[in-house]
Amino acid sequence: MEKAPQAATPPSKPKPAKVEKPQPPAPPRKKAPPKPVRPEQFVWAFPEEPPYHDGVTPLQSAPAVGARGRIFLHSQGKLVALEEDQGKAKVCWEYVTGSHAPGPPVIGPEGDIRLHAADGYLHTIGSDGRQTYSPTFVGEPLGYAAPVVDEQSNTWISGFEGGLIGVDSEGKIRTPNPYFRSRQKLDAGGVVRDGVLYIGSEDGYVFAIDLEGKKGKNQWNHVGGDGSTGWYIHSSMAVAENGTLVVASRDQYIYGFDRDGRGLWRAEMPGQLLASPVIDAAGQIYVGISIAKRGEEPKGRLVCLDGNSHKVRWQYEAAGAVESTPVVGDDDLIYFGDNAGTIHAVDTDGQPSWTAKVEAPVRSAATIVAAERVAFGLDNETLVVLECTAKGLCHGGWPKLGGNLAQNGLP
Repeated sequence: MEKAPQAATPPSKPKPAKVEKPQPPAPPRKKAPPKPVRPEQFVWAFPEEPPYHDGVTPLQSAPAVGARGRIFLHSQGKLVALEEDQGKAKVCWEYVTGSHAPGPPVIGPEGDIRLHAADGYLHTIGSDGRQTYSPTFVGEPLGYAAPVVDEQSNTWISGFEGGLIGVDSEGKIRTPNPYFRSRQKLDAGGVVRDGVLYIGSEDGYVFAIDLEGKKGKNQWNHVGGDGSTGWYIHSSMAVAENGTLVVASRDQYIYGFDRDGRGLWRAEMPGQLLASPVIDAAGQIYVGISIAKRGEEPKGRLVCLDGNSHKVRWQYEAAGAVESTPVVGDDDLIYFGDNAGTIHAVDTDGQPSWTAKVEAPVRSAATIVAAERVAFGLDNETLVVLECTAKGLCHGGWPKLGGNLAQNGLP
């Protein structure tokens, strides 16, 4: 007997393939911050380790130094008062602005620090870190200007829309506001002499603004050519022993003017002038230059002009472009930095005394903050202090940006 055929077994359904859930990518490994370069001359830095974050702002302004030797520096949204203690920076106090300040801190004749921050306020702080008065709103700061203080403790601010704003010794805006009107921006560092503010402008003229009247008045005849240069001026003014006003223009010339605005001389420079001139006790003029040729790495030099003939005496080759305004010490050495991260000490004949390599470009003005201490700001927002042989600024001339350690341009 035949068996009945069995029903075919239906094919089994294939099991669905196992789908793996996508895994989030592993977070990138944080790179260890590079170690800062500490040359043989290194003494201390503030902060001790460079800040490595997105908000780092190049430190291009020199610190101011008070009568008691305290160092006042604006960095990372704070004005800090520093002292050297056992080879390190000791923070005496901090004043928070919460913003950037493109210009340097400036100390008035009474000892208060002025700072024009990107929040649009002029902050005036006593040497103890307390506000002298509430911040005064003066508008956005310009990139190259700095507060100018006169002997009566009035503060003069270059307006963002042009002209000059006055703030009296009690923090009140002087009327009219602006005190001096101009279409041109006075985006430069100025000096006050006998009640007159001398300052460069973006239309290539130096202004001589009378500060003693009810409103400011330019004393120089621009129509007649007084105070005229070939291009715009961002340089801070320097004043020679004989009263000559020395200014660098972006037309690659340095100019000398008398107090009446007459052009006394001009000297052609072999490169761009991105720094300001300084003058030693013998009247020699020093300025850094930058040389940028297409297809080549930028180069730079320190140039010395003879104080009498106003011809180039010598040129010293730097490792990179030079935007750093030099400082002249009482040891007859000129200290400055370059964009390759090299700090130089050069004598008055253009011969190198030493060089020091740091980890970031040096565009800041140099200053001697204490005996045997020269300071520079770096592009990584660090202040470095190196050992030097100068006991202080050279006696006479115009040895640094702003003329003195307070950076106020006063005699």
